[in-house]
Amino acid sequence: MTTAKTCKQCGAELALARLEALRGEESGVALSIDGMPAYACVKGHKRFLTPDFPMRLIDSLAKAETPELPVAQKKGLLKKRYHCPGCGGELPDEAGTHTTLERRLELKDGAPFGATVSLPLYRCGGCGVAAMRPGDEMANALMKAAAQAFQTAGIPPG
Repeated sequence: MTTAKTCKQCGAELALARLEALRGEESGVALSIDGMPAYACVKGHKRFLTPDFPMRLIDSLAKAETPELPVAQKKGLLKKRYHCPGCGGELPDEAGTHTTLERRLELKDGAPFGATVSLPLYRCGGCGVAAMRPGDEMANALMKAAAQAFQTAGIPPG
């Protein structure tokens, strides 16, 4: 039976490690994580400190205080389009700019580490308001960006 200190892939002893920069991107939402604590063995296999670490990370990022950004409204029966929360005009399909949120996180099982989230903003051609997509869409994209970052780093899910 494997213990918390044994690699599930090769059986070698695991030690606490701080991972180099991880990066993932989905639908314009980019996530960079620097110095994330994890377990690693001498053969380079990695795993999370706890099975729920990814969800706790996403929860911490989602609950972190964010600047008040206007949120686009989604309208339409068959083809959903995004509209400006200021004037109601249709927003462009491509983001015009991004806003960057930097966080210092410390989840209870590990050392502090940094995370940077870049969110796309869509600027209204009519009134100039820069709005982000609805929160549930941003959260979904953030989860996919995190999964991509973990996969790229070689951390198996669960």
